[in-house]
Amino acid sequence: KEKYPDTKTFTYYNANPKGKITCDCVLRAVCTALNEPYNDVMKEMFDMAIKTGYEYTDKKCMDKYLQSKGWLMMKQPRKGDNTKYTGEEFCRIYKGTCIANLGGNHVVCIKNGKAHDIWDSTGGCIGNYWIKK
Repeated sequence: KEKYPDTKTFTYYNANPKGKITCDCVLRAVCTALNEPYNDVMKEMFDMAIKTGYEYTDKKCMDKYLQSKGWLMMKQPRKGDNTKYTGEEFCRIYKGTCIANLGGNHVVCIKNGKAHDIWDSTGGCIGNYWIKK
């Protein structure tokens, strides 16, 4: 937490129940956005991975899982001049809850204008994101 202090668009949060710093960004983002227990989401996402044949971290698996929970994938937002938003810019304008691809290979939960994560990735570009229908 000391390494990544809170900012106007980021707050340190580790949803991993054992407090591990590991490659579980998809699980952390999804359980944080859904407000469901980490281990329950892990089990459900693994079941979806078995059902679809895609690894649970694959965007196709994550999309199917989120659809089953009533979430909808939105296309990458663009500014009026067609340039991309950084995570920081997106957090300043998006005040709901979403799950966003950020910086290419990272997934983060954004709630009320702040990325909730174990490190501040808001300098990367926002890709596709999911919202509750």
